[in-house]
Parts: sequence; C-alpha cells; structure tokens
Amino acid sequence: MRHFVSLLALFVGLCIAAQARSATPLPAPDGQARSAPAPGSSRAGVSYDVTIHARDGAVIAFTVHEPLQMVGGKTYPLLMTGPGFGMPRVNSLMRELVAPPGTPLADTFTTKQYTDAGYVVVAFDQRGFGQSGGQVSIMDPDQDGDSLVRIVDWAEANLPYLMRRDGNLVLGTYGASYGGGFQLLLNNVDPRRRLDAMIPSITWNDLGYSLNPGAVPKSAYALALILAGEASSRLNSDPRVRDLAAHGLLDGRFTDADNAMLRYHSNRYFCDGVSQPGKRIATHPPKVDALFLQGMFDVIFNLNEGLDNAQCLRETGGDVRLIGYNVGHVLPSGTGLVIDGIGSPGDFSRCGPHVADAVSRTWFDAKLKRDPAAITALGRVPRNCITIASNGEGVVVDAVKVGGTKAMVPKTLVPSLSPLPLSVPLYRATAPTVVAGIPTATVVIANPLPLPGLPGGLPLGVGSDDAMIFVAIARSRQGLPSQLEILNDQVRPLRGFGTHVLELNGIGTKLAAGDQLHLLISASSLPQFPIEIARNPLLLAVSVSGSVQLPVLGNVATVR
Repeated sequence: MRHFVSLLALFVGLCIAAQARSATPLPAPDGQARSAPAPGSSRAGVSYDVTIHARDGAVIAFTVHEPLQMVGGKTYPLLMTGPGFGMPRVNSLMRELVAPPGTPLADTFTTKQYTDAGYVVVAFDQRGFGQSGGQVSIMDPDQDGDSLVRIVDWAEANLPYLMRRDGNLVLGTYGASYGGGFQLLLNNVDPRRRLDAMIPSITWNDLGYSLNPGAVPKSAYALALILAGEASSRLNSDPRVRDLAAHGLLDGRFTDADNAMLRYHSNRYFCDGVSQPGKRIATHPPKVDALFLQGMFDVIFNLNEGLDNAQCLRETGGDVRLIGYNVGHVLPSGTGLVIDGIGSPGDFSRCGPHVADAVSRTWFDAKLKRDPAAITALGRVPRNCITIASNGEGVVVDAVKVGGTKAMVPKTLVPSLSPLPLSVPLYRATAPTVVAGIPTATVVIANPLPLPGLPGGLPLGVGSDDAMIFVAIARSRQGLPSQLEILNDQVRPLRGFGTHVLELNGIGTKLAAGDQLHLLISASSLPQFPIEIARNPLLLAVSVSGSVQLPVLGNVATVR
C-alpha cells in the first residue's frame, strides 16, 4: 500500500536535517590517503586499500579508486559503492575490470566507467563480508549505518581534492540489491545529509514485505540468505538473522520480533515515520535525487518496492525516477509454459532506449558534475518506464497505475494438497493492449464446508491462519488457451481465512487481440515458496472468491 507521512513528521525530519549539517567535527586525517599532485602537475590515478574501525571496533575495509588522471588543484565528485549480499568489493586488482557489452548489472560491479570519467570511487566491503568485520545484520541502521557514515567521514577528512558545492561534499552512490540497500540507509542515518544523488538497483523498501509477503515466508530466499551469509561471512551472521531463517524454514512463519527487525532494517521504517521502542527515531528521508532501477522479473524485490521507494523520496521534492527492466533476483515460478520472446543480453538492462549503464553515467554527470550535455540527455529519461517484454520494449507513464479494470473471481474450490493451479479468466483483449503497473485484489478465503456449532465452522484443530493460497496473474495467447505463463514470474501468497485487500505484484505485458489474462490460484508454489503449504491435514480445501483490478493501459504507444 502507498505510504503516508504526516506533515508534522516531515517538518520535524527536515528541521533535523537542516540542523545536522553542523554536526560533530570530522575525524582528523589518518595518513592512509595518497597525496594529490601539486598544482600545475599531474599523475596517473591509482587504487589503494584503507581500513578504519566501526564504533564497536569492527574493521571497515574499502578501496579508494582515484580518477584516471589526477590533476593538481582540480576537485572530483565522490561516488560510493557496495556489493551485493556476500559478494566482494571492487578492489585494487579489479580497477580495470570491464564487463562485456550487454552484461546485466554491469554498471554496479565496475568502477572503470566512473574513474575514467573523472570520479573518485570508494568501494567497500559490507559489514561481516570480505575484509570487513562485525556480524552480518542485514543493513542494521545502528551497526551498518555507523560503518557507512564513518566511510564518508574518512573520505571527506582525508581526500582534500573532493568536490564541494555550497560548502557540502558532492556525493553519489550506486550498487545493486544489498548494494542498493546501503544507499537508502546512508541517506536516512547520515547526520550531515551529504548524499546528493543515488542509483539503487533491484533493492528493497520493506524487508518484511520482501521476505514475508502475506505472512508466508519466502523460504527459498530464507534458505539462500542464511547459506550465503554464513558461507561468505565466516559463520558470522547476527543470531537474529539465523533465527529469522530458521523460523521461516521450520515454523513456516516469522515471529513479531522477526518482523520488527525486518521493518527497522528497511527504508519503509523511515518513510512511515513510525518509531520502534528502543530504536532510533524515524525521521522522513531527506531530499535526494534518486534513480531506481527495479527488476520486473525480480521475485524478491519486485516493482512494488521500487515504486514505494520512489513515492517516498518524491515526497521531499527530489528528482526521482523509476525504470523497470528485466534484471533481478530470478527464481522461476515453476508454472509458466510460454516463453515471452527471446531478447539479446543487452535487452535485460533497458526499458526501451534507456539502458541502465548509460543512464547511470548520465545521471551522475548531470546531478554531480552538472554537465550541460548530461542535463540535456537526462531530460529524455522519463519519470517512469516499465518493461513489458523480454526484448526490452517498454511503456512510459507519468504515474504507475495501481488497480484499474475490475474482474470478478467466482467461488473456486482449491484443494489443499493439489500441486496444480486453478485458472480463472479475468480479461480478454480485443485489440493490442498494454497492461503495466500494480494489480490490486480483494480476495475472500473461506471454509467451504462449515461445521455447525464449531467456532468459525472450522473442524476442531484447524486455526484461522491454517489456510494458505498462492495467486498470480497469467497470460494465454490467442489460440493457445491452455498454455499459461505467469507474468514476470510474480506470485503472491495469502494466509488466513477472511477478506484480504491487497496489492498483487507488479506486472508488465503487451497483449495481442484475443490474448487473455487469468488468475492462477494454487495451494503451493515451487520453487519460490518450498515447504510453504497448509500444514494442517484436517484442512482439505478452501473456497476463494473476490475481484481483481488490472492496470490496463489500452492501446498506448511503447518505446523500443
């Protein structure tokens, strides 16, 4: 659901941000930085490693990548980048790494395109990974946030050649997944409010939604999370992270403490402005220019999360844009039978003509360098672009549509042990039609055989939350009504008897005349939600009914 922030919370947050620029003094230079050349001379830029310490004594390791050519007396914008979960930073040996053309996420794991263009890049190891110490806590505002602020403090104190504007450091950030999460956290916790522009790719707004949608744990990713974290962090994950994964896998549900932790480790905590007891006070994120790159096929951080982040940051007046493309955390739904065309590798990273790595470079050149040519080029990048096909074709919209054309779902009996999904027709296109945005739904899950005299009419031993179903929007092509493809592999679980009013996962597709959209309803969903089923053998089936509102845009122009 869309976020609301009170005017009072927003006003207080902005006042705190304004006062915070005069925070405690920066640390003194520590001698680890390389000296800039004297005015009038130059030298080739180099890369070198630095270690500092967090508040709890943990090592923070990062690499400073100087621009290709260091000119005495010249100043350079600073970019900060962090890797994905369990991945290493771009270190000195990787300075010249160049990804093959069309490589997905190429803009997030190379520094060369930026150092060659005159940026200083600081690439760091996330807390608990690589050469950085501490426990892996999944972007804890107090632990990871402390490390992030200290890195920026070090750079500002030790690199006198960094660009400043109006007395403030000129700073940008980029990275994907976990490397996107750090950017939102830094923007929220830096007391000096130094971040000017960011590019978070395929990242989250609310980890509670990401890992536990509809109160059903994403068990595939809970398992991957703990295995990757333990293997990459020398068995050094925060016990709360291990407990969370165990609850999802063994109990099939997260505890209230799990959900509170996930919320605190999310941008939504700050966007909503609702503080938790004993935690830092949630103030609305400060103004920042943000380019969100979100994967349409991403089954852990979907389009909804990118839109929620974008809407939150737009509330403070920043230039915020959202591009949905075909890169992401991909784990097929296991049900799709139709392939939506085959695109080239370069098509994965674009929405129409807007290619991620090129747009990223333009973004920073315009926002940090204020280069006139880049500013002009950025004027052609839309506010929102949603990819609707695997070949990179997209649709440009001023506002992402939420809900729309209503279709009824008649009562449908869903057997609890059946692995096969049931199909309910929703919409048939009579002309070429684009469907792109966030579907919404009202779903009623009921007991199909109520027993008189028993609470809720349920069999003894059956609880109200034992019911569990999985729903998805699927497409069939004209002439192939039985071959269904789940759009963008997006599956949404629901748990518990009663009425559920919710947003389904974001989708994008282009229908030809005669193509249809269906609601698939199933009792299980492999491989995204392994072992997540209704575990009570007394619950043989549930009844499902309600309505779905589809973001039908019509026969609108698309971009290639």
